[in-house]
Amino acid sequence: MARPYPEAVLIVESLLLLLTEDSGRPEGWSSDNDLMLRGALLSDLMLAGRIEADTARTARRPRMRIVDTTPTGHPVLDDALAALSAKNGRRIASAVTWDDLRAHDAAGASLVKAGVLTESTATALIPAFPTRDPRPEAELRERLYGEIAGTRAPDAADSALLALLQSTGAAWRILRAERTGLRRSGLAQRIKEIAEQAPVTGAIKEAIASISSAVGVISARARRATAVAT
Repeated sequence: MARPYPEAVLIVESLLLLLTEDSGRPEGWSSDNDLMLRGALLSDLMLAGRIEADTARTARRPRMRIVDTTPTGHPVLDDALAALSAKNGRRIASAVTWDDLRAHDAAGASLVKAGVLTESTATALIPAFPTRDPRPEAELRERLYGEIAGTRAPDAADSALLALLQSTGAAWRILRAERTGLRRSGLAQRIKEIAEQAPVTGAIKEAIASISSAVGVISARARRATAVAT
């Protein structure tokens, strides 16, 4: 029996919906998608009070600290928290690039259980998750457009989601200009404002920002390496 959607919707689940075409194919560069999805999973755990960003050594390269191992009750988060024990005390960038943090597969399986996606076995490399019920993504997009327009107050999860999209430059591609009414630079500025307005403490804002910053740095580095190689 499918769990009721949108009960306990995670940032990583919402992000997967935005980054997946109805056919199950990824939107955009899949390497960036993996980085963002892992960052989203870390953001979920951050907002759940299970991990924090430790800037004691350096604010530019914060480390991930597990501060609470109590189960959240959500399998995606609890499995990730258990796996991340291997990265406790390591730099956040290390967790964002860690292949064993299977954010894509975990979020996809959760949304299959919710009846939102289906799983395709068309490829042996990575699972594909075609859309089964398009309504949750449509509702998510409407909510995000409302927050960007200022007609709806943003919550902490959505501000983290938007920051992750912006970190790799994907926000401009995923959020249609005809709906936002903004140019690329204007959208970037609005997402920055939303992050600053997030209804969380300053420490959590900084921690969430450190995750999206790590994703952005790693994405940019990978793109430069690809450009040099070609």
